[in-house]
Amino acid sequence: MTMERASGSPRSVSLSSSPSGSPPKLSSDTLALLQEFLTSRAEEEKRFNDLAEQAAARIASREMNVDLEQPDPPMMSVDEYRLAFGEDWQLSQFWYSTSYATRLAKSIRSICTSSSKIAFMCCPTAFVAFQHTNPLDGARLLEYDKRFSVLAPTKFIHYDLDEPDIIPEDLHGAMDVVVADPPFLNEITNRKLIKTIQQIIHPTRGKLVLMTSTSVETVLHELYNVPPIGPLRLTSLEPDMGRLANAFGCWGAWEGAENFGKDIVT
Repeated sequence: MTMERASGSPRSVSLSSSPSGSPPKLSSDTLALLQEFLTSRAEEEKRFNDLAEQAAARIASREMNVDLEQPDPPMMSVDEYRLAFGEDWQLSQFWYSTSYATRLAKSIRSICTSSSKIAFMCCPTAFVAFQHTNPLDGARLLEYDKRFSVLAPTKFIHYDLDEPDIIPEDLHGAMDVVVADPPFLNEITNRKLIKTIQQIIHPTRGKLVLMTSTSVETVLHELYNVPPIGPLRLTSLEPDMGRLANAFGCWGAWEGAENFGKDIVT
């Protein structure tokens, strides 16, 4: 997901210096925290590099065997994903908790058929959870961060909010379900997102699932106001963005969306 960063004070750093005026030294506790952080980052980088190498090998194999169908490998779990991919705050990335992502995935599956086409826009955690629990061939991830192409090379579509009209032709009017999580909490971001959604969602049977902060709810109702992207109805799902303290909501844009996720348990 994305949004305002959680408020809070940074960890305090304990410094000590000798009476002689020598440079301050980090305390043993701070050094231990630093080492833990560096170790975690190194492990995360190794996991990602392993995924990238596997993806590159699969792509090379496809190019050498153009007549052979080679599906993407089974999707990793959300827990594995959270270990392999760090959040990039510059891109306003904040991952859903595993329990929420799993419940969301099951809820989405409840409004799909085996032939449904689904676009996950700016919400890689939701894509991972969905493809791990109930994979569908028609699922696509539209995402700016190219790191996620290693998850499923055949299903990843590079998407730039600043170029909302640049999308594959075969997506136009084809998506039965669009799941979107605007990366920034403002009207401009939502307007750009809407421009793409209106082009890819099926005009009559399409369903929109939108997750974002309740702080922009008034703007949402003004922008997402006509079928198939509106009017919005607050669902029973309560997004859990982990470290973010903001209040978030999940809306649906179809008749009966109020009950979306109501009877789903993880």
